[in-house]
Amino acid sequence: MMTPSRRLLAVATLTGALAIGACGSDDGGGNGPSAPATPTGLAVAQLSLTSARITWTASTGATGYVLERADASNPGVFAAIGGTIANPTYDDAGLTAGVAYSYRVAATNGSDTSAFSSAVGFTSGLKAATLTGNIAASRTLYKDTVYTLSGYVKVQPGATLTIQAGTKLIGDSTVAGSSLWILRGAQINATGTSAEPIVFTSAHSAGNRKPGDWGGLIIIGNGIINRTGATINTEGGAAGVAENYAGGNDNNDNSGTLKYVRIEFAGFDISNGAGQELNALSSYAVGRGTTYEYIQTMAGLDDSFEFWGGAVDGRYLISYESGDDHFDWSEGYVGRNQFLIAFQSQRLVPRPGAGVFSSDPRGFEGDGCDPAVSGCTLTSTGASTPYSNPVFANFTMIGPGNLAGIPADGNGGVWRRGTGGVFANGILARWKGIAINVRDAWTDTLLVQRDSLQLAGLVLTQNGFNYDTTGAGFGQVTNIPASQVASHKAFAASVATDTLLGISLNPAGLDWTPKAGSPATSGGVTVTAGKVAGYFGGSFANTTYLGAADPSGTKWWQGWTAYTIN
Repeated sequence: MMTPSRRLLAVATLTGALAIGACGSDDGGGNGPSAPATPTGLAVAQLSLTSARITWTASTGATGYVLERADASNPGVFAAIGGTIANPTYDDAGLTAGVAYSYRVAATNGSDTSAFSSAVGFTSGLKAATLTGNIAASRTLYKDTVYTLSGYVKVQPGATLTIQAGTKLIGDSTVAGSSLWILRGAQINATGTSAEPIVFTSAHSAGNRKPGDWGGLIIIGNGIINRTGATINTEGGAAGVAENYAGGNDNNDNSGTLKYVRIEFAGFDISNGAGQELNALSSYAVGRGTTYEYIQTMAGLDDSFEFWGGAVDGRYLISYESGDDHFDWSEGYVGRNQFLIAFQSQRLVPRPGAGVFSSDPRGFEGDGCDPAVSGCTLTSTGASTPYSNPVFANFTMIGPGNLAGIPADGNGGVWRRGTGGVFANGILARWKGIAINVRDAWTDTLLVQRDSLQLAGLVLTQNGFNYDTTGAGFGQVTNIPASQVASHKAFAASVATDTLLGISLNPAGLDWTPKAGSPATSGGVTVTAGKVAGYFGGSFANTTYLGAADPSGTKWWQGWTAYTIN
């Protein structure tokens, strides 16, 4: 049995031992954990275009490591990756080719963590180069290099810019309006493949991208416009960068080729609210010798595809989430376009300082010539000639429905200011305003009296109104020729688009193919052969189905497109 005195001695001895142990833990002289040394020898090596191996020298006393990464869009903001890492190596997968990253590492031992090492930079996958100013001589851009477009980069007359399949170009968001211009007399040869599309995109990393991160692609040809004047400048005059596109006389002019190309997060209000805007793809007087096929625009600030005169043809074109209109034309545009997709599910938030929300986002916005600008005519008895008279066939254009914030003027199609054209075998669905909206008396004469505006073979569903309502609108169903109305399949606004058409509108698995029983699987009309002769060197496809997707054909949009809008 322990006596009281012996018991007090034991307690005192134990207390002293605990105190000594605690002191040893604090000053590193005991057996408890202490902060390990900061790791040294940090290095980054490329494993593939989208992965890297990070290594460092093991720290004495370390039981684990914390690795942090930052990227070019926020170079001083580091975030941990990989959790607690046991060994002095880590493979970082899922990087974006061409993006600059920084890494730093700290050692851990229990609850103690060393200071972080100095950061080491690494650009994933590719070399980097910057394009600025004028490109006066022909040159080639290669896929092993990411090219930054800094400022207004202009390919001069006589020069050809060739871009290899798989090449990535990014807009310098630190230089407002950074963009690529192909001037009259110059050419672009951007021929990608389904496996290796050419991508024009934002300099920011995924999750940090916005409409208006850079300016876009502008092509100026020698085609015909219906606006008169010795000097007619492209939009952009307020910044002193505009180019004259007046006086063209060759609708067969060749400005080059865009094939399997994506244009992402483009657009810029170059005039600070005065209506001078860069679009994803701006086409000024571009001739039919130019090739536009397999082109996607995504999350642009202003229009996706805009045409000022000229005659360039297009096929397999996609506009995914536009800041304003998906397809816009004016000033005598007479190009032919087939197999088109436009999709809108939300109102995009632009990059601060790049521009503002659109007040009238639309699927189609077609003009003959805007009388508010010099050299255009529009009265009750006439309009500028030659008329805008394009062909748009086999289109699937899905709007955002009654989404909050979308203006009431968010229409499927607006035809105005003396435009003609053929709009056939298409789908206009889920537009908040009016699917078919004809704005003025002269355009109405092209629709009703002159047979120069044809709207045939259309599915209309889940729109605020399928046709103009009573009042000033000229697209009222009673005003449209009976033969055209008979070819339409019009459904009430309550009929859900995806259910009716049997298509998938889920961004994770978009599929534009109508399923069996869909009204889009039949009803195709024939487009007048005289309007589409020589289309892409052959014949225009007159389909029995409506919309952009053949119910039993190839899903032509798969493999080269993207649908991540941030």
